[in-house]
Amino acid sequence: MQPKLSVILPGIRPYNWNNFYQSLEESFDGDYELIIISPFDLPHILSFYDNIKVIKDFGCPSRCQQIGLVESKGEYVTWGADDGYFLPGKLTEAVEFLEKNKTSEKDIVTCKYTEGENCSQEMYQDIYYKINHSNGLRSEFIPNDYWILNVGVIDTEYAKSIGGWDAQFEVTTISHMDFAVRTQRNGSRYFMLEEPIFKCSHLPGPVGDHAPVHYSHVDHDEPLFREIYNNPESVNRIKIDASNWQQKDDKWKRRFGNV
Repeated sequence: MQPKLSVILPGIRPYNWNNFYQSLEESFDGDYELIIISPFDLPHILSFYDNIKVIKDFGCPSRCQQIGLVESKGEYVTWGADDGYFLPGKLTEAVEFLEKNKTSEKDIVTCKYTEGENCSQEMYQDIYYKINHSNGLRSEFIPNDYWILNVGVIDTEYAKSIGGWDAQFEVTTISHMDFAVRTQRNGSRYFMLEEPIFKCSHLPGPVGDHAPVHYSHVDHDEPLFREIYNNPESVNRIKIDASNWQQKDDKWKRRFGNV
């Protein structure tokens, strides 16, 4: 039977996967599959669950995200990070809201999230989730009312039909933003839920196991995003090749070196 929801998890922290899985159990009350794309094996504590699939890959997070989409079998797809967790009941709320309000497969629920122990009040305001709110990524060719999509729920076949996430970006933060631009240009209506759906335990920064993500974001993905979207030709950017992940190195040297 087709699951209602596929959950994609690019994973490097297997010691957190049980907490992530348990948060899914509390956040969504329907049938779902969890697809973990990671160089690491599934911890024994999770080996008893038949709705978890692990795909071995040493690639960058955006490559892992796209592999997860290609493998997704659910009617809808969402995603997360393994340094965080979904909040109780919120995935059920997001899916039910989408099914109640959508008029086509293009409609998307985008959701707020929190980071760190002392989350700023800014992250509860709608303006925080507008693409042009980020000064470093602002573009005259992106409308000011376009939402970001760091966490959300999307029709799986629709996501695949426009090529999914672009793995030429290294980390998911900017590839989610690129995906958000392309879907809204393609006529997707975005629904923003009022309360956060996901909580990241980290505050982004250049230290610890988050450092490779930080430097990818600052040194690679932001300049690439500006190069693409500060160009009038970018208005034609909607559909991409769904096999784009195959053009990305299968080992992300920024994190794994020459393993």
